Amino acid sequence: METITIKDIAKALNLSTSTVSRALRGSYEINAETKKLVLEYAEKLNYRPNPIALSLKENRSKSIGVIVPEIDNPFFSQAINGIESIAYNRGYHVVIFQSHESYEREVVNVEHLVSRRVDGVLISLSGQTKDVSHLKELNDKGLPIVFFSTGFRMI
Repeated sequence: METITIKDIAKALNLSTSTVSRALRGSYEINAETKKLVLEYAEKLNYRPNPIALSLKENRSKSIGVIVPEIDNPFFSQAINGIESIAYNRGYHVVIFQSHESYEREVVNVEHLVSRRVDGVLISLSGQTKDVSHLKELNDKGLPIVFFSTGFRMI
């Protein structure tokens, strides 16, 4: 499946990519005729914005990461259901990982979520987690992190 880009639309309509981008965003800087031309052409080609490119540009992905030890635990499945419901109603997507009670897997999952530029992480620490420096470092850099659990546990 070939993905249509702003560059493709610009080339086909003999416009600059910045003009096409502004037209697609409905900018007041672009005249109505050009806007209409771009929007109709984009619709005809079934153009969809690239969410990865948008997340780089806007420095947010509208995605939230959730890491739980096991999805099949009734507490976590209910928690994920609630998280997803609230996130969806606010225009966010939820990316879910399981640590399977492994510290190493938890760290890899966190790294993957960060590489995907999630806007925040909700996490229930694995049973093996004794050190949370991988999370503290990210929180110190501004990534919101929420901890939740089935019960009280000392780290």
